[in-house]
Amino acid sequence: MDAPLYNALCVLRGQKGLRMHMPGHKGKSPAAEFSTAAALDYTEIDPTGNLYTGEGPIAAAEALAARDWGAAQAFFLTGGSTQGVLAGLSLCAEPGSTVLLDRNAHRAFYSAMALLDLTPVYLDKPTAEQVSAALSEHESIRTVCITSPTYYGVIADVEKIAAACRAHGARLLVDEAHGAHFPFVGRGPCAAGRGASVSISSAHKTLPALGSTALLFTDGSFSPAAVREKTALFGTSSPSYLLMASIDWARAYLTEGAGGAAYRAVAAETARLRAQINKRGVFRALCEADGVSLDPTRLTVDTGRAGLSGDQAGKHLEQDYNIWPEMTDRDRVVCILTCADTAEELERLGAAFAALEQFAAAAPFRPCPPPPAPRMRRRIREAVFAPRRMLALNLAAGCVSASSIAPYPPGVSVVAPGEEITREIIEYLAAVGYDVSAPVPVLKEPGFVGKETL
Repeated sequence: MDAPLYNALCVLRGQKGLRMHMPGHKGKSPAAEFSTAAALDYTEIDPTGNLYTGEGPIAAAEALAARDWGAAQAFFLTGGSTQGVLAGLSLCAEPGSTVLLDRNAHRAFYSAMALLDLTPVYLDKPTAEQVSAALSEHESIRTVCITSPTYYGVIADVEKIAAACRAHGARLLVDEAHGAHFPFVGRGPCAAGRGASVSISSAHKTLPALGSTALLFTDGSFSPAAVREKTALFGTSSPSYLLMASIDWARAYLTEGAGGAAYRAVAAETARLRAQINKRGVFRALCEADGVSLDPTRLTVDTGRAGLSGDQAGKHLEQDYNIWPEMTDRDRVVCILTCADTAEELERLGAAFAALEQFAAAAPFRPCPPPPAPRMRRRIREAVFAPRRMLALNLAAGCVSASSIAPYPPGVSVVAPGEEITREIIEYLAAVGYDVSAPVPVLKEPGFVGKETL
């Protein structure tokens, strides 16, 4: 397969050169389980190239990634989509500026805003109409950030939102962490290939790539040197070649190997599983008939409508069937299906959901209202770096949060740094299953006398 970095590392492994450089295992880990991987784990030498200077087989592999994801530029990341969010925001937003932010944003955005001293104006829903209205109201905003797809698999209309951003002279950044597989299941190019200035995809979430691998894509409006400077700023100076090679190999497997066909087969099987669940009528699998554009391989099942919480359903799957879902919440179970899942495994998953119906209660859960909108009392940067103390969340009403309070997964902040924690927010978090007895960092009030615990 045409995987330049992976192939270069395989050639080096075969040459059995004397490795007087990092990593310390020297390609021969004493642990048998790691020995094969260690043989491909190199550092920056002439045959391997350098991630942050854009040369050698890494650059060749990134060029192929740009081609296959339909972007002008692609850059490998070994710090996950979090590294991409930090680098992407620093490319798109001037320090101290205001950004338009999808409230569904991952907590990594709040880390980036703290470092860059950005102020958010929030979007309730990432639609072109809402974006256009917000940019008309806040004419100074030049950066818009949305999440698509969501953890539940819902896809925004990136093309229309990007057009709205361009009409107002703004850049669009898309957190596409859960959509790296889209080009290989017929969902078109990455968001940077559909009008966004920057998009970030987690290779490890939905591709057969190793943990913490991701890609940053651009529309070509930034120089490669500028992008590499920002990715280096937020990444390790010793990026793992094994991780980068796994991105390269996964891409080749999906485009030239059996991966693409396997992924499309899983998409068809996901549709079948949804239909089976919905035909029985006890639980409800989210599908496009519900009026949303949806990731074809994300299985989101509403068990709360049958009186069985998603958390309870998840425990049954784990304890009774040895099936481990990606996430659960009060109402839903979310399973990530990929090209690595076999037909037999998906059949087992479908049978488990059918068996779970025996635990359904007569009364459905009442719909959970959206979380109350918090009031911002401090800038995000000020809150993150200010003196703080730890306090149980259920005792923190009236305090200002010093961090994101975000059930994880999905990592979406109910309370952002600098926002006030209210009794209503605490009640909401308790209702969705968050442990409100757990300590959270809050700002030290003026006159507070006590030991600072953080």
